[in-house]
Amino acid sequence: MINVVSTKTKSLSLQERKRLYEILTIAYAETEKEIWGENYPRISFDDYNEIINKGEILVAYNEGLVVGGIHYYKLNPNSYGFGLLCADFEKSGMGIGRALINSVEQIVATESVKLIKIGILRPKTIEVEFKTRISAWYQRLGYKYTHSQDFGEVDSKKSTDLITPSCFDYYVKSL
Repeated sequence: MINVVSTKTKSLSLQERKRLYEILTIAYAETEKEIWGENYPRISFDDYNEIINKGEILVAYNEGLVVGGIHYYKLNPNSYGFGLLCADFEKSGMGIGRALINSVEQIVATESVKLIKIGILRPKTIEVEFKTRISAWYQRLGYKYTHSQDFGEVDSKKSTDLITPSCFDYYVKSL
């Protein structure tokens, strides 16, 4: 059974923080290697800890062990966003991602917010099977594609690290 806890209400130990960061790093190294190259760190441990300390991370546990996480944040008075979704690949199929997203949606609903927005980073010139699958998965969860935006327009500094031209595909879900 997956139990999801907010870092607003539970302080994570250093061991839990390291485990969550390891899951995140492995997940993005595997699913975005065509975008960034091999073993590119999507976010530094220090920057990730800042997000944890702000209380913007939900952590998934299974039998007391950290198995995944998600960053959620308020975009404006009417919408939230989420990203950095990660789940332990060794626990695939347990519903970790779905439990994390459901938890974000429940939190957002209690705050009378109407929209959740997400962005999926994908290469422009090649099809990556994982990115196709995750897009379809979000759409099954009720997220509707709205538009794409070149990564360089979002983060011109970090765009120099890309190994292939990439963009964000944006999706929205009304609550």
